[in-house]
This record gives sequence, structure tokens and C-alpha cells, in this order.
Amino acid sequence: MKKNILVRSLYKIKSPIWFADRSKEGDLYDHYMKMHDISLKSFKEYLEGDWEFVFFNKEVDNIQQVFKDHFFELYELWKKGHNILYCGPDNFVTQPLEVFGKYDDFMMFNYTDPKTSVEPNHYNIQHEHFFNADVRYYPQTMEQEIWNIGIEMAENWDFDCWNTEQIILNHMLWQQPNRTLQNTLDPYMAYQGHWIFNGMSNAELTKSNQWNGIDLNDAKILHLHGSRNAPEKLKVMQSLEAIHELR
Repeated sequence: MKKNILVRSLYKIKSPIWFADRSKEGDLYDHYMKMHDISLKSFKEYLEGDWEFVFFNKEVDNIQQVFKDHFFELYELWKKGHNILYCGPDNFVTQPLEVFGKYDDFMMFNYTDPKTSVEPNHYNIQHEHFFNADVRYYPQTMEQEIWNIGIEMAENWDFDCWNTEQIILNHMLWQQPNRTLQNTLDPYMAYQGHWIFNGMSNAELTKSNQWNGIDLNDAKILHLHGSRNAPEKLKVMQSLEAIHELR
């Protein structure tokens, strides 16, 4: 039976080395689990339609193993006939959100930083329009061929490239014949909050809004980028939880 599913992975990672050493941020698993709890409350409040939540949780050695394992976990779930919305634990929904049944293609919605990929990788692939993968949608109607493109790359995972997951997923996104920048870019669905912190200045907020091309207050999903300082991003999530009076 086809279901609409919100999916999240939150693995306990043994190594503090991600793109850099994050040991100074404290217990990352605890920070992200607290963000997850708040995030899920926001989805329960605002995500429209009938849907279920699936949570992948285990222990792995390093962050790249998370990305690789979860690529195939999502594929196995999709093969069962489901529509899948993946959102990481540092995402907060701010207003009513329609996703399920709205898109026929695999979707991501907004740029990452930098907006054009530059990191060397053993696929020798770069993307002019490099989208962030923390909010993505896998409808049952997406083509198996698009998955095949990603699977071939994922089976030869580049563990030396921080952006391997996003490089693969962007390749899948832009190989779809109906995808153009004009009908894909939708920052309201994934406002990138790299610079969003409690107590930030008006200049910093203006910079963030200009980068995203929309006002923060109009965003439907706010991706706070927990990797930019997990303890401080958790404080932002807690502030949003209070503002929206989530229970």
C-alpha cells in the first residue's frame, strides 16, 4: 500500500571528523537529537496530508557512512511504493506545508553554499546549480532510471569528498528531462539559514535574505545548518519552538 512518509536519519557517529574536527561542539548526537525532537514537532504541526514518520537510527564510524547507508535505505523504502520526504533534524517548518502529491519528479529546492560545486571528486562531475540535499522529495512517480544513475555512483562512493552525497543527488536532480532552474528553485521550501543565529544583526539577516532571494519570514521550511555550530543552532530551534508554541 502506497504511503506518504517523512523520513529522517540520525546516527551516532564515532568520529568527530566531518568536514573538520567538531569535537569542540560537545556531544553532537545529543545536540542533534534535541533538534530532531523540536523539528518533528514542527512537521506534526504544519505538514499537510496523511503521513507517517520513519526514523533511521544506529551507530556508524564516520559521517560519510551515514550518507552512503541512508542513500540505499531510502531507495529500499521507495521501492515499496511510497512517496518520501526527507528532511534532516535541523529543519523547522514555519507554516502549513504541502509536499505529498505536489511533485512528479525527484526534488530538491534551493542552493547550497557555494552555489556552484567546486570540490574535486572521483566522478569528475561539477554542478553549475548546486542544490542543498537536506530537504528532498522522492515521489513514487520518479523514474527508476534516475535512481539507477545515483546507484551507479553511490556504489563507488567517494569517501574523500565531503559533498559526495550532494554531488550524486544533484546529478540525479538535473538528469531529469523536465527539470530547469526556473521550475525547480523554490527557496520557500528550503530557506538556507547558514547565518541565522539568535541575536544576529539586521545586516546579517539582510545578507541571509539576499542570498536566499526571499524574506526569512516567508519561508515554509527553515534549514538551520546545524553543522555551522550545533549548540548555537539548537538554541535557535528552541527559540522557534517557543515562538510557535509547539507542544
